[in-house]
Amino acid sequence: MARQYTRRDLDAAYDEGADESPWLLTFGDMMSLLLTFFVMLYIIIEPSNQDYLGTLRKIGDALGGKSMVERKADVIPVETKLEKFLQDNNLVNQVQMTSDTKGITLWASGDLFFKAGSADLTPDIRFFLKRVGAILAETRYKVVVEGHTDDTPTSSERFPSNWELSAARSSSVVRHFIEDAKLEPARFSAVGRAEFNPRYPPIPENRNRNRRVEIIITREEL
Repeated sequence: MARQYTRRDLDAAYDEGADESPWLLTFGDMMSLLLTFFVMLYIIIEPSNQDYLGTLRKIGDALGGKSMVERKADVIPVETKLEKFLQDNNLVNQVQMTSDTKGITLWASGDLFFKAGSADLTPDIRFFLKRVGAILAETRYKVVVEGHTDDTPTSSERFPSNWELSAARSSSVVRHFIEDAKLEPARFSAVGRAEFNPRYPPIPENRNRNRRVEIIITREEL
């Protein structure tokens, strides 16, 4: 005679064969989120890598948000426009440009910005600053302007030391962006470095190259 199974017997059999590892689903979700996080972290460190930007954009779309992708991608058109401007106006040998995690840095060595001992912008550099200002007007990035002198001491009524001279030079550039280019003052910082942050060894042969103004377009938005 066949055995008759009760409801209790069926429930017991189901419990015995049930999957006892539902935590694997949670673990898999966690690993996916960690992978997404590390991809995003890599993009922040290497913002110029187009392949990873494309990957991050797809991940952002899948997760329902892409603001970080768009914000980081904005840096690339700025750099491209600046490069084109320098090339079109034969300034590639006079104005240097680098790009790193800090931002985009422009600088011109020697007396392109200012005459020796002066903090008054030269007429030629005003065209350059006007075009840079027009490119900056299309963004919301903060800008740091650093003034640097060579290691030759200065002592005048207006500039008792290189600290005052370098600070006055960076302030002149910031004032141009604010007054002539009509950019928002809160975006700018003016810094005087005197002779203490040379790009090249501080020897007489490098004084002309260390005497410069650096415009740093940061990756931080206002």
